[in-house]
Order: sequence, then structure tokens, then C-alpha cells
Amino acid sequence: MLNIGECVIYGSHGLCRIEDVLVPSFLERGKEKEYYQMVSAVDAGSVLYVPVEGAEDKVRDYLSAEDAEELIEDIEVSPELHLPDGKKAEPEIKDIIKRNIADEMMSLVKSLHKIKAVRESEGKKFASMSEKYLNIAEKLLYTELAFSLKSEKDEIKRRVLDELSQLPLETA
Repeated sequence: MLNIGECVIYGSHGLCRIEDVLVPSFLERGKEKEYYQMVSAVDAGSVLYVPVEGAEDKVRDYLSAEDAEELIEDIEVSPELHLPDGKKAEPEIKDIIKRNIADEMMSLVKSLHKIKAVRESEGKKFASMSEKYLNIAEKLLYTELAFSLKSEKDEIKRRVLDELSQLPLETA
């Protein structure tokens, strides 16, 4: 069982703090069960209700400071995803975001930034769908890294973008 005050990663909702364990008033009479009341650190003001039963399978611990630091420092060895072009990439991207596993998210951020840089270098636009998912992935990843490293999300973003800017655009 998770404890009140504990912070966890809850799928595509990202970093959440457990505020309470309760039986919500919105449940039908006779179908009452305990829920975790979680507050999202990613979407300010967002409150989630997650059934206590089975919750352990849907949450994970946030990265340790050491692992978060390593993820940023080792971005050049983070595998690039070979995403299909255009809308065909959407299901794969959605799956990665839904799982919200930090190293996969870093690979997604790295890959989308590279696609964006290549397209811009060719004088082409970056697809709005890709931009949308890049923003979601960055928000989830940078919030977790900032929490782990006791830093600000903007500082993490600056560090990641600085690391990415040093990588070559061409592929081997």
C-alpha cells in the first residue's frame, strides 16, 4: 500500500503526490472501495482517483537523483527511436507516453528533437502532431527529473537541450 505524502509516477499522468486514501462520495452505494486521491505535479490542480486495489501495477517510483543525473549526462548513448513518418508514428509515440518510463521518454524526446532539427535544416516544418507529443513528453520527463534532482523544470529543459544541441544531426 502506498502512503499519504508519497510521490510516484502514475503512467501518462506523471509525477503525483498521494494526498489521501478514501472512499470517494461519487461511488454508487454498495460499490464503495478505497481510492488513492492523487494530485498531479504535471498538471497543476489535477486530482486523480486511483483504486487502491491494483494501483501498485500502475505506478512506479520516480528516478533517484543518481539515475536522473545519469539519464541527462548519457543522452548521447540514449537509443534513437526509428519512428515512422507522419501520422503513422502516433500509435508508437502514444504507447511510450502511456508507459512513461524515463529512459524511453528520453529516447522519444531525443528522437523528436532530432527530427525537428533535421526538418528545420531542410527548410521544412515540424508536424504539429509531433510538436504536441514532444511537449507532452518533455513535460512528463522534465517534471520527474526536476523532482528527482531538486531542481526547476526549466533548468532541466535547458540542460537536456544543451546536451542535444551538441549531437550531430546525421545518422551513422
